[in-house]
Amino acid sequence: MAVKKIKLFLFLSFIVGLSSSCGDKFQPKKEIRTDCVLGSEPIRKVLFIGWDGVRTDALIAAQTPCIDSLLIHSYYNWSTDRGEHTVSVPGWSTILHGVWPAKHGLTNNTFSSNNYKTYADIFTLAKQVKPNLSVATLSNWDDFLRITELENYAQRFDTDRDVKDDAIRLMNSCSPDIMALHFDNPDAFGHDSGFSPTNQAYLDAISVSDAYLSEIMMTIAQRESLYNEEWLVVISTDHGGEGTGHGNQYDLTQTRYVWSILRKPGMNGPVQIPIVNSVDLLPTMLNWLNIPVQASWNLDGTVLF
Repeated sequence: MAVKKIKLFLFLSFIVGLSSSCGDKFQPKKEIRTDCVLGSEPIRKVLFIGWDGVRTDALIAAQTPCIDSLLIHSYYNWSTDRGEHTVSVPGWSTILHGVWPAKHGLTNNTFSSNNYKTYADIFTLAKQVKPNLSVATLSNWDDFLRITELENYAQRFDTDRDVKDDAIRLMNSCSPDIMALHFDNPDAFGHDSGFSPTNQAYLDAISVSDAYLSEIMMTIAQRESLYNEEWLVVISTDHGGEGTGHGNQYDLTQTRYVWSILRKPGMNGPVQIPIVNSVDLLPTMLNWLNIPVQASWNLDGTVLF
């Protein structure tokens, strides 16, 4: 009997330990929200689009007619420092919280050491100043939804096409003030066959993202024409890659130094910014919404324009 009790204790201990190690689970009831709240900002809007795992040289090599046309009306940088810990959760957290991993606490693809309560995300910060903002997140990767809070609308999808389709639907139904989209397809092809500007399958995946961007930009053009809206569109990535991976590659230029494109309404020519860090994107997006950066937020980035 004593032996059986010991075995039962060890079995239960194993189960508890297993549960603890896998504690960071996607929670649909918490992380999926379906309220399409009408935007409160009549003119200025922000759209952030993350193309997961797109190397700069691969972006330049790929057929991207929409990006090419967008650059004419954009600030851009081809060597944006995304920092150390070259995996997705730290990368997107750095962008959407505006601080480096030393502050937000994440160095791998788990959330157990996050310091989000001290260093809040873009939605939380924006709503401190403008609580009636409508904000939305759409993603083809579960964990992207866990990086931000206070969304009125948050949804995950099985394909990037579904992300694009629903984003257009939201723009035309409630026009959120801040939207964040995540396209996962380029990263999937990089892991499958290689993050390389000579890998045609990888380049084709980037081209598909560009085609989706084209449809989104056509919708934005219509809204800017019909409703006098002004959309700041920010596009970037969380990391590059080498071979079929990107972890622990912060010493590789092709993995750490990425790209950023910031399409600003009314620009009549491209402006290349010589130095950009991923942490600069958040304060720039807030500035577009006339939300001044608070010293108490202790952000690491600066406003680019």
